[in-house]
Amino acid sequence: MDYGTFFFTNIASVTVIAVCISLLAWNNRRVVGLRFFAVAQIVGLSKLILQGLEGKIPLFFASLCASDLYLLSILLQCMGLRWFVVRKSLPRFWPWIAYAIVVVAYGGAFIAGLPYSYNIVNLSFIAISGVSVCLLLKHADTPFFTVARVAAGVAALQGCVALYRAILTTLRYINPQQALHAHTDPCWLYSLVAAAFFASLMAVCELWFLVTELNRELAEQARTDPLTGALNRRAMEEVALRETARSARYATPLSMIVLDIDKFKRLNDTRGHAAGDGALQGLVRCMQSILRKQDQLARTGGEEFAILLPDTTGSEALTIAERIRKVVEELEIPYESEPIKLTVCAGIAQLDPEAGWEAMMRRADAAMYESKQHGRNLVSTLSVFRLKNDWAGIRLGKIESLPAARCRYA
Repeated sequence: MDYGTFFFTNIASVTVIAVCISLLAWNNRRVVGLRFFAVAQIVGLSKLILQGLEGKIPLFFASLCASDLYLLSILLQCMGLRWFVVRKSLPRFWPWIAYAIVVVAYGGAFIAGLPYSYNIVNLSFIAISGVSVCLLLKHADTPFFTVARVAAGVAALQGCVALYRAILTTLRYINPQQALHAHTDPCWLYSLVAAAFFASLMAVCELWFLVTELNRELAEQARTDPLTGALNRRAMEEVALRETARSARYATPLSMIVLDIDKFKRLNDTRGHAAGDGALQGLVRCMQSILRKQDQLARTGGEEFAILLPDTTGSEALTIAERIRKVVEELEIPYESEPIKLTVCAGIAQLDPEAGWEAMMRRADAAMYESKQHGRNLVSTLSVFRLKNDWAGIRLGKIESLPAARCRYA
């Protein structure tokens, strides 16, 4: 394969890849990482076109601009990979400042005709590839575990090719002008073929990242309530089974809160269903701000919620529920000209390892209804005893009025 044939076929294949990834990025605009991949492919295509015209256009464009685009494409690729595995706000300035410094340094060395100036780009490329490998290995978690490690391997190989080209430049092409003689050098051409091959593999990984992200979103949608973002009933059952097994294995407590909004139907009837939807969303945000990371919140009915509390005793769950009740009572959810105010009733139960989580949820639900029957805006807990291996029932007691709480022990 000669130099011209290689670039013609490579430009054709990269054009197809760039168009496909760009269309996918346009149709999945919420997947920010794919945008970086699309721009990286377009920049890489521009670099290939300039590089393929080497000897036919001024060296400034064929070498200097192509090298700058070459470095920019790997930087954009790194930022796209970072978005998928880190999932935090992307750094705004320092990557571009570093890139600008390298471009200025390389441009000055190129114009001055300094030897080994190509290696400014090659070594920067190696450094960015190393950063990509570190990000992929350090931060990747399920469901990106497999694709991240494959991509890390490809990024490492890209860095190895850049290292080989840096060595080749040092040994044979000290000045940029000498690169024109590389068109007939098999080692130089094979290094370009290897770079193109690994770039194609990385494009496959980019599509793999997208498929994994879409599968993750579908799985998340199947587990969550679309209005509030809380878990749905099916997901709560899965989590409860897992936490129940963990509680039995390690002999740790597990408790549940069942919570219901007071007079929610009246809110829908008087202010409309949009106000009710806003109230549900505001309530979930409020509760999520109070709960710990390991606590699981689910919407189990229209205005009913369940909260699973690992490593939490019944008395601790009662404290958490009372805190939620008090914060919700003081909450004002902005809506049109008048904010929405809510109160909630809650019931508490702690897991009996012999009975299972369903019995715990039934007891918490029964306690919540006791709260509704005794004045609303109340937290209740019911004591349950065993008789002949069956749940015998509920021993009711009086309401205790506490200065700083509304809790009912029955």
